[in-house]
This record gives sequence, C-alpha cells and structure tokens, in this order.
Amino acid sequence: MRFWRAGELNNAMKLFEQMPARNRITWNTMLTILVQSNNLNESRRLFLAMPKYNSTSYTLMITAFSRGGFVEEAREVFEAVPVYYKNVILWTAMVSCYAHNNQPMLALEFFKSSYEDFFKLKVVPNSYTFSIVLKACMDMRSLVFAMQAHGLVVKVLNGDLKDIVFVQNSLIDVHSKLGNLADAEKIFNGLMFKDLSSWNIIMDAYARRRFIDKALRVFNSMSEKDTLSYNIMISGLAESGYGIEALELFLQLLHSQSPQIKPNMSTYTTVLTVCATFTMLEFGVQIHGLLRKCGIVHSNIYTDNSLINMYAKCGSIEEMQRLFTDMPKRDIVSWNSVILGLGQNGYTRKALDVAEQVLKLGVHNGSTFVALLTSCSHGGFVDEGMEYFNSMVMKYGVHPSIDHHNCVIDMLGRAGQIAEAYDFLHKMPFTPNVVTWAALLSAALAHNNEEIGEIAAHELQVLEPSNAANYVMLAKLYGCTDQVERSGKIFSLMSKIGLTRGQAPPFPGEVGAQAVAFWIAGDQLTFYTCSIGGLGRVSFTGLSSSKNCVFRHKSNTSRMTQGQEEYHTSNMNSPVLVLARCFPNGKSTALQICCLLQGQEEYGVFCGRHQVLKNQSPA
Repeated sequence: MRFWRAGELNNAMKLFEQMPARNRITWNTMLTILVQSNNLNESRRLFLAMPKYNSTSYTLMITAFSRGGFVEEAREVFEAVPVYYKNVILWTAMVSCYAHNNQPMLALEFFKSSYEDFFKLKVVPNSYTFSIVLKACMDMRSLVFAMQAHGLVVKVLNGDLKDIVFVQNSLIDVHSKLGNLADAEKIFNGLMFKDLSSWNIIMDAYARRRFIDKALRVFNSMSEKDTLSYNIMISGLAESGYGIEALELFLQLLHSQSPQIKPNMSTYTTVLTVCATFTMLEFGVQIHGLLRKCGIVHSNIYTDNSLINMYAKCGSIEEMQRLFTDMPKRDIVSWNSVILGLGQNGYTRKALDVAEQVLKLGVHNGSTFVALLTSCSHGGFVDEGMEYFNSMVMKYGVHPSIDHHNCVIDMLGRAGQIAEAYDFLHKMPFTPNVVTWAALLSAALAHNNEEIGEIAAHELQVLEPSNAANYVMLAKLYGCTDQVERSGKIFSLMSKIGLTRGQAPPFPGEVGAQAVAFWIAGDQLTFYTCSIGGLGRVSFTGLSSSKNCVFRHKSNTSRMTQGQEEYHTSNMNSPVLVLARCFPNGKSTALQICCLLQGQEEYGVFCGRHQVLKNQSPA
C-alpha cells in the first residue's frame, strides 16, 4: 500500500496488474485502496474480476456503493452474501449505508428486521453498530426509538456497558439532543470512566439548553480540555447573551500553552459570530488581522463568509464590500450576506442591484429572497418587495416559506400598512409563528394601532408565556394611546407571574472606556457621557449637552437634521435611548450605534439596528 499512501494510485494499480500471482489478501488490499480513494467504477470492475470473495470483499463493496450513494446496489450485494460470511462488520456496514445516505428510518427498519437472523447466527451488534443506530434515532428525532435502542444496548452488552465509552457517549448525546436531559445526566453520572468526549457531550447538552451555570461548572471541573471544549463553551456563552465572557474565554484559548488547545476554523467562525451579534467591531477587526496573519483569509470560504457577516452586522459596509470583492471564490452564502448587509444598513438600492446579479446568474435560493425582502422592508420599497414576492414561484422557481411571508408582513407593517399586513397574515398558507406576530406587534406599536397590537400581543403571550418583552410591548402600546391604567395592569400582571422587565443589551467595549448616549424625545436630542462597566453595562456619569433637532420623515425611515449633519435612526414615535461609541477622527467623530432602547430606559427592549454615523463631536 506504499504507493497509495504516497498518492500514487496509478502506480499501485500497475504494480497489482504486473503481479504474477495474487491471493485473496492481495485482491482485498487493492479493493480497499480503490474504495478509500472513492473510485467506484474501478472498485466495481475489480470486485467483479475477483476469483473468490470473502466477508471482507463483500463489506468493501457495500462500503463503495454507500460512499457513492448507491444504496439499492449496496443492498443487492448484501443479499448475495452467503450465510457463513455474515458477521457484525458486514451487518454494520449495511446499517451505516442507510444512515449515512440520509435514510435513518430504513437504517432502523433494516437493523430491526435483520436482528433476529443475525442473532440466530450468534452475531450480536458491537459498540460501533449501536452508535450508528443511536445516531439514526437522533436523525429521526424519535425518543421512542432511542429508548428502545438504549434498552437493547443494556441487554446485549450487559455488564460490559460501563467499559464501552463509545456507546455511553452516544447514549448521552442522543438523549440530550432529543430533549431527555434527565436520562442523559443519569447515564453521565453513572459512568465509572469518563473520557474527554463524555465531558464535552454533557457540557454541550447544558449549553444548548442555556443552562450556562451547569455548563460552566462542567467546564471548570474538567481536568483535561481540548479545542472542542472551548468552542462549546464560547458558543454557549454567546447564545446565552454573555458576549464579553465568550470573547474572554477565546483569549484564554488563544494564549493556551497546551498543544491540544489551539483555535480552529470552527473557533474563528464562532468568535466572528459573537462579534457580529454583539456589534464588537474592534474585536472583529483584530480577529480579521489574526486570520490574515495566519494566512486563513481567502483560503477558506466559510471564514470569509463569517467576516462578511461580521462587518455587515457591525455596519462597516465599505470593509464588507472590499472583502467580498477580493474573495477568489464566492458561494450563495457570500452573495446573500452582502445583500442582507447592504439592505439592513440603509443601502437598499445597492442591495437590490446585487440581488439582480444573483438572480441573473441563477445561483439564488430561498435565503436570497429573505435577504432581498428584508432589504425592501428596511428601505420602505414596498412595491418592489411585493413584485419580487409575487414572482418567486413563476419566475425564479422558489416556493415562499413562512420566512418569506414574515418578511412581507414586516415590510407592510414598517410602511404603516398594518391592516394589509394583518390581512396578508390570514391569507398565508402557514400557521403564524413567534416571528410573524412579533413583526405585527412591532408595527402596531410604531404606528399606535391598538386593536391589531392587542391581538398580536395576546398571540405572542400564548406562544411565549415566559417572554417578558411581549408584555412590555403591549404595556408600551397602551402607554402610547394614553391608557396608562391598562399599561400599569400589564406590569402588575408581570410581577404576579414572576416576569421582570428586561435589562438593556450588553454594551460592547472595554471596561472603563468612554462612550456617548443620546436621548431622543420629541424635538430634543440630549447627549450624555457614560462609561462602560462590568458585563458591558453602561453607567451614566452626567449631562454633557442638550441640543435641538428636527425630524424629517421619509417612508419608514426618519432622519434627524441639525444644520448640514444627519443622524439616522429607525422610525419611532416614542422616546428612544441610543447608545453609541465615539471614535474621534480629526474634526469629526464616528458614532457606532450599538442599540436603540425604545420607551423607558428600564424596559431595555431592543428595537433597532446599529449603523456607523459621522457627525460633529457632540461635546
């Protein structure tokens, strides 16, 4: 196999053809080389030319067909195997063939139907067989099948179960991912021996369920960690709202002296997502520099796409476009990210121009239209948005999903067409979900439509009874329509059922750094200086100045004008607290808006997007 390992498949074939005598081992060795090289045609030719077969020959051919996606052909080979050649490896190969070709139900049915036949031959499943069966249960999202498989594992492996870590870990993983965390914990706690995978799997189970305290306890108690351990914890912290802590853990990983702990592509992708979610532009720029230094930029399309997404969500459109232009290879994710980035940052016309390029190239998918409709929504391009939506099936062959319908509802709502949005909701061929009603409630709040706002809020309270934001927005709607008493009753109800008003989103930046906030109320634009405290919370230190400003409305976008300078914000009819960071640059100051808090500051309801703005220093 020396030639094959050196990448010289042709030389290996020539040497095989020149051999004067070949035995069964020689034939199987050459077949192994061809199968592992994914050369199906040559594998089949060699298999048919073999003078005699054994169990290994049949198993290799099943594997070859499986890798090529030819499941029926693999089954034909399996059915042709003589009884005396049937063993657990052959059996497992056929189960794996179904499972790895996205046919988990057939994998389970085959395993179940063939179990008795193999049992009669005194052939029992091994740990690898069970790991594939359990993975199929997970792919089926069937806890019932998983419990049955679990029982079979205990029965077949009996007392050896605690020594077979591979199966134990699979059991923990499948139970946790199917929502049976209690049994996953029970299995984990009962392990006599836990390897690194055991700890990572249970930690991931806690992190995905957002039991971040439990995940941290597991992480801190691990005597050995690897890169995956850090990746799980970084992702878990970020998804639970702890962006700064996630980045602190990344820095800890970055400076680790252990050879087992080095950042990989998954790490960088996760960290860039954190930077995008929490609008940590400076940190994202540093990661970009690190990737460039390591030679990763433009060598991996997934990393490039993560960078594009980060710059888009941080409002750095010029850098996003520069990166996109320099990419040697682009996929549909690249194009969609740019369309969405342009649209959400106010460059609607440019977003539509890019979308037209994608549509002409014919590389679009459903996500392209989500980005396109979102751009129309943010720019107030209702007519264009409806035209694209109505032509999705006939012109572009894309069937609208609930995501596309939600985009249309958001677009109509932002434009003040609340009744039309509500009518569209009732006509769509999907059951409205949380996103649907939230878009309608936001529109009703922005345009003081109490009737539809009440309907949307009550639907959200049914779908998400523990989400305080739904109650707060309804209370704000009552407040905007001068129904103070009803607003107060909502907050009383929240206290009664144990819900608290949300805090403001964490404010990105280093502790102690200076920032600026301005409060928009009527025609007053009031500036405050503030400093960033622990966990990114903002501490106001005093009033800096107060200036008048004028609103000029256009579609669903309003611009506050003071002299020749402009501040951009979302169209909001109630007071808005804008948190921003100052970046002095000569005579001007760049303001990166990190979050917009509509209504009273203490509600902490996120309701806007960041942008990078330039204006005279507010001081």
